[in-house]
Amino acid sequence: MSTDELPSGDDPSPNSVLTGTIGYLNGGGTLGALLQGAIFGTIVSIATGGINLIQSVFGLVVAPLDSTAEGVGEFVSATVIEPLGIISTSAEASATSIASQFGPFAFLAGVAVLLGGFWIMIQFLEQPETSDTIAIPGFPDLPAIGPIDVGVTEDGEEDEN
Repeated sequence: MSTDELPSGDDPSPNSVLTGTIGYLNGGGTLGALLQGAIFGTIVSIATGGINLIQSVFGLVVAPLDSTAEGVGEFVSATVIEPLGIISTSAEASATSIASQFGPFAFLAGVAVLLGGFWIMIQFLEQPETSDTIAIPGFPDLPAIGPIDVGVTEDGEEDEN
């Protein structure tokens, strides 16, 4: 740094700033320019600190929202998209297997299996002793609590409420 320039304060050492200031004044620099630079530097520092404070406050508000948005996306991916991928892969494997077993009649066999599965579910749900909910092994039937009745009254069944 030459002696005719104001010290910039880039070097964090207070001794170098003081030495630079003394060198500036000894080299013909004016005290007015030095004070003007100090006042301007102080104003810039305060403005920079204020801007950083505002950015920090907004960052404090926005960071949880960003994290929540990412979390929701990951949740949807984990609970909807990945299981659909498993179903898609299973369906492709089943289609390949059925096509190899039944040849040109694979479509008819697939429709028959699908309709048979629906028929079995309908037969289960039409049984009068069921609660009209899909059975989960080890999970008891859901009772009717007040006006909330999980099951559907079938034709010919007596209304228990």
